[in-house]
Amino acid sequence: MPASAVIIAPPGPLRDGLHALVGAMPQIDRVWAVGDVSAVPVTGSDPGPTLVVLDGDQAGEKVRRMVRRARVRWPQARTIVLVGTAAQHQEAELAGADGVLFQGLPAGRLVAAIVKLLPQPVI
Repeated sequence: MPASAVIIAPPGPLRDGLHALVGAMPQIDRVWAVGDVSAVPVTGSDPGPTLVVLDGDQAGEKVRRMVRRARVRWPQARTIVLVGTAAQHQEAELAGADGVLFQGLPAGRLVAAIVKLLPQPVI
């Protein structure tokens, strides 16, 4: 079953790169890139994204708030947060992110983390 993803990050190279990387994954059929959780379109028949990738390079409270808002809006979605500091890493974990990774990691490691979080196909 194809998955969908939303990338929540300010406009710029990180958001564009994540959109291209996640959009190129064969497991993902739709990707939105937005600056805020509330900017993702909602339709009555759409269950929402399977995966949420957040730019967590923000102040601690904002990281917690972003993760919690995503978890409330899409409780079924798995959440990965990309952070720049150990403090942000801790805040994202405390907020309940499914995965927390440091920005600048090799793309292959990010893809591997995403694949682990996505539903596995039934054979």
